[in-house]
Amino acid sequence: MKQMTELTRKVLEYLEPDQTKWEYWTSKQKLNPVSKANCMESFKARILKAVDHQEKVIVAGDYDCDGITATTIMVSGLKSLGLDCGFYIPDRIKEGYGLSEATVSLAHKKAYSLIITVDNGVKSKQALALAKELSMDVIVTDHHTMDEEVDCDIVVHPTMMESCFSTLCGAGIAYECMRVLGVDNDYLLQLAGLASISDMMIVKGQTRALIQNALRLMNQTHEKHIFSLATDRELNETSVGFQVVPKLNAIGRLSNLANANNVVRYFLAQDDESIFALSSQITQINTMRKQLSDQMQKKAYSKCNINDDIFVIEDTSFHEGIIGLVAGSLCSRFNKPCIVLAKNEQGYKASMRSPEGFNCMDFLGPYEHFVVFGGHENAAGFSLNLNEFGLFEKFVHQRIHEYTYEAKKKNTLVIDDEELSLETIQSLDTLRPFGPGFVFPSFEIVHPKIKNLYDFQNHKHRKYTLESGLQCMRFNQSDIEYEKSVNAIYSFIGTVQINQYQGRKQVNFVIDEIVYA
Repeated sequence: MKQMTELTRKVLEYLEPDQTKWEYWTSKQKLNPVSKANCMESFKARILKAVDHQEKVIVAGDYDCDGITATTIMVSGLKSLGLDCGFYIPDRIKEGYGLSEATVSLAHKKAYSLIITVDNGVKSKQALALAKELSMDVIVTDHHTMDEEVDCDIVVHPTMMESCFSTLCGAGIAYECMRVLGVDNDYLLQLAGLASISDMMIVKGQTRALIQNALRLMNQTHEKHIFSLATDRELNETSVGFQVVPKLNAIGRLSNLANANNVVRYFLAQDDESIFALSSQITQINTMRKQLSDQMQKKAYSKCNINDDIFVIEDTSFHEGIIGLVAGSLCSRFNKPCIVLAKNEQGYKASMRSPEGFNCMDFLGPYEHFVVFGGHENAAGFSLNLNEFGLFEKFVHQRIHEYTYEAKKKNTLVIDDEELSLETIQSLDTLRPFGPGFVFPSFEIVHPKIKNLYDFQNHKHRKYTLESGLQCMRFNQSDIEYEKSVNAIYSFIGTVQINQYQGRKQVNFVIDEIVYA
């Protein structure tokens, strides 16, 4: 174990009190041996049979970063075996998530005999039944929760593999499938690592090894497909998550303006001209996504009654691919549950986000008129019929008065601002990647010694400069914060980042919350 700075030791001790495990968290992990699970052996045998019989195979993917890269990995690997391999990712708005009966029917008409799903499939009951009826074989590769037995020929799922694979995302599973076939390569490994970051998988086991090795390869090779979407010239899991992933997810979100299948073509492209042309288009769509998101956030904010305990915001101009981002932004800003709805000809599509401690599924559970409903503790999505909005809004405002929850206090690591130097922040790299299961802590600076402050963009943002020279940035400050006295500040809670401008690196503290005395 390398010599650690005091700040690195503090962070590691905070995240892992058991010092016998420190070697694991500070070491670079090698990939685990190829899985010998029965499902993987069955997958291998079925693919080799397809090769022998020259079958047509179609890969059915998903429209987010994980689904797009999983599709690319599977198609690239199978084509390298000489298979005639097509692919299809559904339109998020028109078709929705998962393998559909329409896709199965079309694949059958085009003489595909084998369907392989990636990052979806365990919930596609009707589509799987139709495939069986049409005598088509289906291999489901997925990592989402299986509530019941999946009726298909082969299921490849982390729960059916060795424990080290339990945290794999959809692209991680696709990559393991290529490993068992012996057609994996460094490029496919990088895509699996990219997806593992994007899907916020627990950074243990094979997932940790995938991310570490993928980032090492990215920074060694400056792989064109990935670096064409990045702004930094050296990447870690944070910069990948902020610079590359949103651009890929934007395509699926704005499926009325772009086609996620073209992103698979982008990742499969070999020539520089195609790569740079398509990366430019992807970046352009993401710029539109940001503009649309900003517009929707402003409109949604104007509709908020800050005295309400929960926000229910609907507007005919809202884009259903963006409502989750807007709900998340308002929830974060006000620390209150928020529901944002987009209206279309069929009804309403809605997204809900909630603070830690507030369970969306428990809260919405008693409502009986959802067309579609799903999600987890802090995020839910659902659909309503056109005539249901008034009834639903009434339910929500009644329910919030009877629903009790305890807001979770944010755990923080108290540090002195003088500990935050370029050297000490860079020394934390020995613990990377951070993520679920090993989350970078929120730092708290108690009684910050504020030298001066500066408001910009019409008081929207504020920069506090401390006596140590550390710059603390508060983005999207509330009106209440703007009016409060600086002398009332007890602490800043936030994260640190290294900014680079004109070749010069500087440590910034990004404030997530200001605690007042």
